[in-house]
Amino acid sequence: MTAHSPFKRLTAFLALNFCLSLLICSFFLLFAGHHPLELLYVCLALVSNTVMLYAALGGLSLLLFLLPRGIWAAGALLGAFQLALVTDAGVYKIFKFHLNSMVVNLILTPGGLDSLEQGWGMKLFYVLLAAGAFALQWLFWRLAGRLAPRLPSGRRLAATAGLLLFFVAADKALFAWGTLYDSVYITRNAQLFPLYQPLRIRSFASKYLGVKLDNEVAGVDMAYSGLAYPAAPLRVEKPARPLNLVVIAVDSMRADMLTPEIMPETWAFAQKAAVFRNHYSGGNCTRFGIFSVFYGIYGNYWFSMLGERRAPALLDVLKGQGYDMRLFASTKRSFPEFNKTCFVDVPREGIYDEPPSPDVAERDADIAGRLADYIRNRKKGRPYFAFLFYDASHGAYSYPAGFDHFKPAADANRLALNKQNIGPLFNKYKNSVRYDDHLTGRVLKAIEETGGLKDTVVLVLGDHGEAFLERGRYGHNQGYTPEEVRVPLVLYAPGRRPAAVDGLTSHMDIVPTLMPLLGVKNPPAEYSSGRDLFSGSARDFVPSFSWDSAAIIRNGGTLVMPLEAYKGGLKAYDSAYAELGREAARAYMPLMGVFQKESRRFSK
Repeated sequence: MTAHSPFKRLTAFLALNFCLSLLICSFFLLFAGHHPLELLYVCLALVSNTVMLYAALGGLSLLLFLLPRGIWAAGALLGAFQLALVTDAGVYKIFKFHLNSMVVNLILTPGGLDSLEQGWGMKLFYVLLAAGAFALQWLFWRLAGRLAPRLPSGRRLAATAGLLLFFVAADKALFAWGTLYDSVYITRNAQLFPLYQPLRIRSFASKYLGVKLDNEVAGVDMAYSGLAYPAAPLRVEKPARPLNLVVIAVDSMRADMLTPEIMPETWAFAQKAAVFRNHYSGGNCTRFGIFSVFYGIYGNYWFSMLGERRAPALLDVLKGQGYDMRLFASTKRSFPEFNKTCFVDVPREGIYDEPPSPDVAERDADIAGRLADYIRNRKKGRPYFAFLFYDASHGAYSYPAGFDHFKPAADANRLALNKQNIGPLFNKYKNSVRYDDHLTGRVLKAIEETGGLKDTVVLVLGDHGEAFLERGRYGHNQGYTPEEVRVPLVLYAPGRRPAAVDGLTSHMDIVPTLMPLLGVKNPPAEYSSGRDLFSGSARDFVPSFSWDSAAIIRNGGTLVMPLEAYKGGLKAYDSAYAELGREAARAYMPLMGVFQKESRRFSK
């Protein structure tokens, strides 16, 4: 044995663990598609990701090894890591996301495992698995003593290291190419492996290399799809007299804006419609809010729909019935990526999303005017779908002179905001909502004057809300306060009597309400996680999503769940959104099973 044999033995020990980790992570390949390009990428990524994980683990193990009896500490570290990988694989199979503090809290909270229908057999299996993981470390250390003298050295060692680095370089280069040229077979697997770090160069390539982004691309061939959406083929009997569909969305419009003083036009129209007074968005930001309107499913599916360029079933039905599809938006539909999700199949000629004015209030007036003109001048005989998306009430709270109804109204330094000085900014926000309501009045007038109330379904809603420090938060995408996620919904359907509904409802319920009007005979569960708004069935809770978290919201409070490891643990809040102690999360455990099932029901 040479003087360096202890370190060669440690190297062999790490190599054995590397092979075990590679084997465990191979499980994730089962969740990838089988397109040839996709298979090439995920195999490269499997090795590359494991190499990068062991670059960190190897350095830490070496530091522990230098301590007295440090091999025990290194063995404990690697045993815990292998156990975490196995646990992560199980979590991914259930939730389709990786191990995070939400799952840890779920496991540690009494009743949590029961909510996932995991009994004592699973708990015993996990104890045996843990014992096996640490027993393997003892075995690996014994084997490492025999393997150490046979480890490659010199050129063979350099060749081995070079091969591993090749896998890393090839993986990163292929993913960068995939994002640059929108290869969905690559980009949809960005979250396949735990702690995977993708290389994205879109912004760099656009800015410095002149590469044109956001090109229209084809979606995934259905033979390679990882989605079971819808869960069954849609059975559609086209109505003898198809209804038109108009959806008007006001960015950042929260529920308490729907008053005769702030929104007189919509308020007047609401007297002819159904008003849902306890209604929630499916997200606390535009991406997930609008997604829930058109797909009617949980926000975690955003990433899969984006990855596969899958259109919502609702728009598939409209397109299949020959609807004239129209989209009017103040900002480009490529951010968020609605051109690759909600409206991926809307013909380009029906889209107006680049108004020329630099002023957002003028752009809102432009799109409202264009929709009103379209309604008045369109050719009769063909049903139409129109989506109008205002932006003046988002961020800058813009409106032209003459609309300063609420005073004083002024912009403010966002960094210096407090409850004492935020009043003028809140007034500015209300003025912007009132301005967009004024524009909405023009559209509603065009519908009424052309007889559209006889054959047009009209929805007016907010994509999400906006907080003004009522509970310590400003803006949106900060939490799941009522100000951020509770929004107005006014739904007019020809022949339906006006109503005021106080039951808990969600944006996800819109699709199951519209589909029967379009002749869809399937039960809502086959294409949505929502329910018909007019069914009268009560909801136990509504889900709401953001990038890295989700919430279960019910009338008595909110449970916020992290979807990424760095986001901390479960947090429960009361009806006023005041944080409660950890024990309060236990009451939500029965709902976690429902949440878990719905979050993966439309995945293969």
